Amino acid sequence: MRRMTAGGGAWGTAGGMLPEGIKWLLIANVAVYSITLVVGPWGWGQWIGHVFGLQPATVIERGWVWQPLTYMFLHAGFFHLLFNMFVLWMFGAEIEALWGRNEFLKYYVVCGLGAAALSFPLAWNHLTVGASGAVLGVLLAFGILFPDRYVYIWFLIPIRAKWLVAGIAGLQLLYLVTGTSAGIAYAAHVGGMLAGWAYLVWLRGGSPLGQMSARWRRRRLHLVQGGKRRTREWTEAEIDRILDKISLHGLESLTAEEAEILDEASRRNRPD
Repeated sequence: MRRMTAGGGAWGTAGGMLPEGIKWLLIANVAVYSITLVVGPWGWGQWIGHVFGLQPATVIERGWVWQPLTYMFLHAGFFHLLFNMFVLWMFGAEIEALWGRNEFLKYYVVCGLGAAALSFPLAWNHLTVGASGAVLGVLLAFGILFPDRYVYIWFLIPIRAKWLVAGIAGLQLLYLVTGTSAGIAYAAHVGGMLAGWAYLVWLRGGSPLGQMSARWRRRRLHLVQGGKRRTREWTEAEIDRILDKISLHGLESLTAEEAEILDEASRRNRPD
């Protein structure tokens, strides 16, 4: 069996239940939270939040340019951490299995930076911590890649991933506009999802600019050996993931790179 689901989340056997990229994100987030707990009684926890959390005014006025990255690894409490890491694992594992570790981590960071970017105009003097913006970007990607996959809310109520993502995005935007539930970083939530959408549309072949970028990336994969062009090697699991994607969403769902891998694999396996 190549794929399993649990409560709506999924993972591929190529990455196991805990793919490498997600594993290291979990370790980093739990480690940072543990450090803040240990040093908290001496007042250092608040100092860590002040220095490494995101406060746009501080980034500009003091030049603390690391904050748009480091804030993603800080959390306001145990359940804040638990929820973010659970959603990251549940929806991110299959995406990492499909994309690979490096591409998944790049996407995660892009979403986190997008969440930080929207905080500059909308949360100038507010302190923001947490991976929620990046995690919601991962959830958005799951909804786009697997729109008809059922997700079970509270493990009981089935809903298609595309409608779950649309509902969550709409609520985050509504809360941001109305100012509902002050204290929650809705600007970061919306920013993370917007950054994820922009990345998927513009940088993975969904627009003319994206198609040009995809062709450029494909050219970089070619190696010249013995006077012949050869694409990078692939694994059987990678081909299986591409075939699974076709069975779920059709040929049109493939990225340019996936289509090239499949075409090259078919040509190599074709008898002379």
